[in-house]
Amino acid sequence: MPRLLTHCTRLMLVLLVGGFAIATSAIADDPPRIKVLLSSPQGLIDDIQYLVVDLAQEKKQWDDNIRPSIEIFLLGVDYNKPLRWDLLVNNEGANQKSGYRYQPSIPINRDGAELRTFIKDNLNPIGINERQRKRDYYMLTGDVFEGWMRIVDKTKKDYACIAAKGYEGDIPENMPHPSQSHAELLKQGYDIALDLSNSPEFNDLRKSQADSLLAFMMKDVAPKANESAAAFELRKLSQQQKYEQLHRVYVEGEHLTVGLRTSREKRQTVAEFDLRALPETPLAEYVQTMGAEPSRFDVLEMPEDPVVGMRVNFPFDDFRRAQLTQWYPAALKAAQGSIETSDRFKANEKGPAKEVAQRFFDMLIAGDPLGKLDLFTDVRVGANGKHVFVSGVVAHNGKAADEIVKLLPQVQEGWKVQMDQETVGGTAIHYVDVSANVPQSINDFFGPSGKVYVATNANTVWVAGGDNSLDLLKEAIDKVGAADQQRELGVQVVSAVADNAPVTFFDLKLHAAPLINFSSAFGKETGLSLTKSITIKPPGGAAGASGQGRTNLQPIDPEEMREIVRKALIDIDDRVTGVISRTGDNVAGRMTLDAGILRAVGKIAAKIAKDNL
Repeated sequence: MPRLLTHCTRLMLVLLVGGFAIATSAIADDPPRIKVLLSSPQGLIDDIQYLVVDLAQEKKQWDDNIRPSIEIFLLGVDYNKPLRWDLLVNNEGANQKSGYRYQPSIPINRDGAELRTFIKDNLNPIGINERQRKRDYYMLTGDVFEGWMRIVDKTKKDYACIAAKGYEGDIPENMPHPSQSHAELLKQGYDIALDLSNSPEFNDLRKSQADSLLAFMMKDVAPKANESAAAFELRKLSQQQKYEQLHRVYVEGEHLTVGLRTSREKRQTVAEFDLRALPETPLAEYVQTMGAEPSRFDVLEMPEDPVVGMRVNFPFDDFRRAQLTQWYPAALKAAQGSIETSDRFKANEKGPAKEVAQRFFDMLIAGDPLGKLDLFTDVRVGANGKHVFVSGVVAHNGKAADEIVKLLPQVQEGWKVQMDQETVGGTAIHYVDVSANVPQSINDFFGPSGKVYVATNANTVWVAGGDNSLDLLKEAIDKVGAADQQRELGVQVVSAVADNAPVTFFDLKLHAAPLINFSSAFGKETGLSLTKSITIKPPGGAAGASGQGRTNLQPIDPEEMREIVRKALIDIDDRVTGVISRTGDNVAGRMTLDAGILRAVGKIAAKIAKDNL
């Protein structure tokens, strides 16, 4: 059970990294906490079984490895009641062995009648020993965990609540029944959920704790084998900035709910989050800018069923700009270092390639005054069965991209450029012939023409490729140009948004199968991986009062990983959709994963089980 719930806790924290993270409790004598709730252990088992057995058809791995590995932690546990697994940020001082600790509230089978089973068959076998100090209160000792356990309540005795050594106050006498914190989340129907809330009076405490937690999360970041110094510094900085974003929301967030819900009937899993910032904080001000200004690409309708359709209109505030100011030079140094050591470039091509990288990052840095990322990408199937793409991004000086285009023939032998071949509404279109030395997998995906079109004007850079992409590019340029002219005349281009109506600033639709097929073919042909090996390491040390554990599981080879996913997506719904919007002071997001993605997850779980259990 501890390991399984550790994975679940970690998963929810990772989901927050893509957008928004943690907040805390507002009870005056209670330390800030993150509540993780399972609707029931049986519900989790049913969901995993659906992925592994029903979809992935890996019944042997389920029967022999996965289910036994779950159930061994559920002896004496009531399968049908909610299970809460709180994560608390430690106070500074004695017994702080990590940045956080757990407080489980575990339902005991048959109203406490199975308490001895839970102790003897669940706790004792993993090295946790109990000594009863008074009625319904136990001291827990051992190498893997030291702490306290209280049975709640005295009548039903249906929950075992556990606290780490030094934190007996986490489970005080006459503590509220755990079901009181379950009710609101259970009403929302989540299978697993994370819920947090904050109040202003704990700002200093939360900041102090978050500082300690950030340092703890970064302490084990180390170079990988054959990783250059520049690549390591970029990876380290990127990870630190990710945790800084979590730190920010932890300190300034007022309330957050994150939940997962799997439906066998609909054959999909839905992940949702809802975030509200504390009033009068920089985060609250930042939330108000999300979707406040329309995208220049709002007039471009997303294709009805795109291979990829994405709309991003994401603002940056001073916090994010400061992070980007650090990130850009580190990313440039890593990119140029990778070019220098790569065997994909000839000696005379490396200098121009590094100059292209420099000019590209110069454009990014120059774009800071824009204060946001405004872009769109559409990939669809063309009339000839090959794929067509059209993309656009708002730039501070779109014409700076012309110098990058001119360098392309020096970057790759055989590439040809024809500058200013057409002009559409003040936008110059350049033709780039990349047919020489192009991997066959790219020709198979986009067609053999080898034509890419780059279009630039003062405030936009466009890129298109594939059969008929030039016509689609011109059409998009015309629509956006006409909308720009209307705005200049004061004409409202997009209908007004009613008060408290959702304003969407991120929208994604994609089919995973063609993208994975392309990635697999490209990787086999070139040896370049568009995915990385999977290494799963539960957080923490091997033992200690925090109750954490560390396990090193066998990674999955990238090529094998791609092949597992590719096969899992054959002849099945493979859609991924996502949307993030703001309604008043709240930011909410929703991502839906169809059955093919779930089957791939089940296949990977079976592979991990086969290699490690």
